[in-house]
Amino acid sequence: MGFGLEAPVAVPVEVRAPDQRVYRLCESVAVEGLRLERPAPFEIGREVSVRFALPDGEAPLVLRAHVETTGEAAEEDGERGGCGLRFFQVTEGPRAILTRYVLSRLGLPHI
Repeated sequence: MGFGLEAPVAVPVEVRAPDQRVYRLCESVAVEGLRLERPAPFEIGREVSVRFALPDGEAPLVLRAHVETTGEAAEEDGERGGCGLRFFQVTEGPRAILTRYVLSRLGLPHI
């Protein structure tokens, strides 16, 4: 799973589906999605809502995502693996916030 440019970040994320809600720590974020540090109990393809605040002081983001990887295979192999969530239908405002954060965190020029 690749999200393009990913910036490291350690912030709590609420992942919610109609019948379930979990909290995990985010490992990295990109404009296209985020990676959680630990597996989450959602099947691949499941639509979820994610809520998190970046450490730059912006208001929390609430985005829709699909579960792309669960992290369970890595756990079975004895490795640490997290859950990958790919955003969809991201509006201009959140996209700009994510882009600004990723570029800034990676020390890249803002376009």
